[in-house]
Amino acid sequence: MDYIEFLGTGGTRTPSQGTTCLRVSEHCVIDAGNLINTFGDDVFTVEHIFLTHSHLDHIIDIPFLADLFVTQKSISLKIYGLSATLDDLRQFIFNHRVWPNFEEINLIGHSDKTIELIPLELEIPYTVDDIVLTPFKTNHTEGSCGYIIEKEGSAILFTSDTYRCERIWELLDERPNIHTLITELSFPSAFDKLAFDSKHLTPALLADELKKCKRNDFTLYVMHLKVLFIKTVIEEINALQLLRNGGKILIDGDRIEF
Repeated sequence: MDYIEFLGTGGTRTPSQGTTCLRVSEHCVIDAGNLINTFGDDVFTVEHIFLTHSHLDHIIDIPFLADLFVTQKSISLKIYGLSATLDDLRQFIFNHRVWPNFEEINLIGHSDKTIELIPLELEIPYTVDDIVLTPFKTNHTEGSCGYIIEKEGSAILFTSDTYRCERIWELLDERPNIHTLITELSFPSAFDKLAFDSKHLTPALLADELKKCKRNDFTLYVMHLKVLFIKTVIEEINALQLLRNGGKILIDGDRIEF
């Protein structure tokens, strides 16, 4: 694959839109907000899931995927995340109460467990297929991160959910090979208190954050708009001229080339 495919881009799940899920290579995705519906019968090609954090809209299909894998696969489903994110999966999802603990359950007929939870270290590159993923800390939850997604020296910066975050702009200035920034916009600017409390961005906040970056040669895409406020947020995006160098508001099915 010479592109990233956006399987889910919404800030809220609706009948026509999934939540955050990016296919970055043949066997690897970032987040699991819309795996089952989009992959269909090909879902068994997914072997690696890199998580940005443990909020439900980013992990929702993992339990169902594990339920499918346990009888059909011969190797574990590998799930990567910062330690706090993986701890949340163990404590709140795979705990034999909300869902079976597939970290302890073998694949049928095989010695491997159904899932393997693999802790990530910040700013360390991880290679899967022909893609290099480097997690960096974001300002959303204790275990939240974004990723530099790199192939053959060409890089895309994906923030996932975040509030104000200095590291985003530092990375853009430090790494000229990053040609694209994909960030979130969730609420209208009038909801600045809600944005602060839930650690999300508004158009006004993003406009202010962009002033921190010395570069202006990267393409800027946004996603994660909350469905109830899409019209208002789009109006603000246009008024503030936030999208640059061919960027757009991403929808399910969109692709960005490396």
